[in-house]
Amino acid sequence: MTPAGIIAALGIYGGSLAVGAISSIVPFVSIEVFLVALTIANGASLPTASAIVVLAAGGQLAGKLPMYAASLGLARASGPHCKRLGRLRQHLMRLRNTPHLALATSAVVGLPPFSVMATAAGAFAIRLPWFCTIVFAGRAARFALVIAATVLARR
Repeated sequence: MTPAGIIAALGIYGGSLAVGAISSIVPFVSIEVFLVALTIANGASLPTASAIVVLAAGGQLAGKLPMYAASLGLARASGPHCKRLGRLRQHLMRLRNTPHLALATSAVVGLPPFSVMATAAGAFAIRLPWFCTIVFAGRAARFALVIAATVLARR
């Protein structure tokens, strides 16, 4: 479905929430491309842009919460998958002193990959309130920058 089709079906606000959630799960769906197309097609008054940023960030958080919960459960479980989880932890141990900062950087910049960091947050035992705050604020900042850059590029 195209951005225009999504907007026609759900409106700009519902579309922002839905594409935010879908893009957090499906790797080849880009919320950034959707936001650029939405901004170009509809403009971006401050109230509209603010609502779109909040809804897209909320959608991203909603899509990442099941992954966080699953990794938290895996980190606490025992069984044959523990060896693989142990190897993943060893690769990610260089971030062990700064998991909150790594998650925040990933949410805003995308490096390390946000999907990996959001999933690993449960294994790092980042508490749920911190996870929600960092992911929401980081993604909102990223999306606000995407919309602002689009508006500035069109001038």
